[in-house]
Amino acid sequence: MARWIAITSFVVLVQACAERPWITEARTGSLANLKRYTEVASSRHQFDEKGIERLATAVAEREIATANDRDAYQRVLGLRPCVSELYWSLRRQSVKRNESAAAANLLLLDSGWQDSDQRLRSFGDDTDGAWRAVTVRASQSQSLRPLVYRALLDPESRVRYAAIMTIRANPLPGDGRALFEVVRLDPDDSLRLLAMATLGETGDQQTMLLARDLWDTMDEPLRLAFLQALALPNMSKVVGFDMLLRTMQLDDALSGLVAASLLYRTESRYSRSALGRLMRGLRSGASSEQLLALATLGMREAELLPEITRLAREGVPYVRVASLDLLLNSARDIATCRQRLESIAMSRDADADEANRVLALHGNFPAMGRLEKRLNGVLASERLAAARVLVNLKQWDAVAIALADDHPDVRLTTACLVLSER
Repeated sequence: MARWIAITSFVVLVQACAERPWITEARTGSLANLKRYTEVASSRHQFDEKGIERLATAVAEREIATANDRDAYQRVLGLRPCVSELYWSLRRQSVKRNESAAAANLLLLDSGWQDSDQRLRSFGDDTDGAWRAVTVRASQSQSLRPLVYRALLDPESRVRYAAIMTIRANPLPGDGRALFEVVRLDPDDSLRLLAMATLGETGDQQTMLLARDLWDTMDEPLRLAFLQALALPNMSKVVGFDMLLRTMQLDDALSGLVAASLLYRTESRYSRSALGRLMRGLRSGASSEQLLALATLGMREAELLPEITRLAREGVPYVRVASLDLLLNSARDIATCRQRLESIAMSRDADADEANRVLALHGNFPAMGRLEKRLNGVLASERLAAARVLVNLKQWDAVAIALADDHPDVRLTTACLVLSER
């Protein structure tokens, strides 16, 4: 009998330690087999949190090791939230000589998991912009600042991005003028926005005043980035708050409301006047202004409740859902709010998916079921949006389906979301 018990215990132990077939397929098998195994296991509810973390790790490691297609560079850079969890995979990839390896080096440098060394600084004349970017990002010493400034003029946008990120890692007042030229002249709008945000971190007040003179030529996103830069600690207490106050008082467009939002959140001296401007935007502003006011104020002020209740009943798409979400979070008229959200979610209105997302986050099982069905949608962006919410909700059986998606962006981003939740 004792021998039989020992043998049985050994078999149970071996079975417990055996690798699940979907893990094996994720590491070395085919996507078709991975899909088949995850679908069966998901239907049997075999995924718990630890199991989905193991699958996410296997999927991510495989995707990193085999990333060599046209979009691999941006896909690997998207792993910023889970660099520490995937450190060894990124290190192994970083010694290769392709674009995804360059992206791995950039991630490790950005996150502080890799020290700058001579090897990384040896690609300054490389014909591939991805590797020139690595050299710039590795040029962290103040003595190498001239190299970084020259890189701000590189014809390759990835190199210019790396130069701004190198400055952002240790911003100094002396960096202001170089960043100002990027704001003024760079052809890439996203880099102009990043340079403006970094300019605010330098504390260079004189250059910030020069940037203000560009206001009339700025488009709306750059104006909003400028206002956000004014509210940063290195800038706000000297020139920032005064400029924000003037913008709030004189600008009736979204910029004035953004200034009010920043003042309300960061400077108590102006909170009452900022509240008045936010309330005006909530009552009579465009939908973008109403959404900003709702996001800023929440249910903090007693006088908001009647207006939020009105918007929940009469508001335009997205504004009504945001208002209903606030009422649900404050436990007011829960049954009516859920009924209204369900009606929107089942409609063909523009905010139907947003209503469904809010319901799911509040524990509505039919809404969760509709999200799971979206994992079979035609568009990768639609499937990824559903996966993001399902990870948040810890619906692991559904998340497993996303980890075996046909599109590498969905697989890798979902894996990173799972791992960053640890």
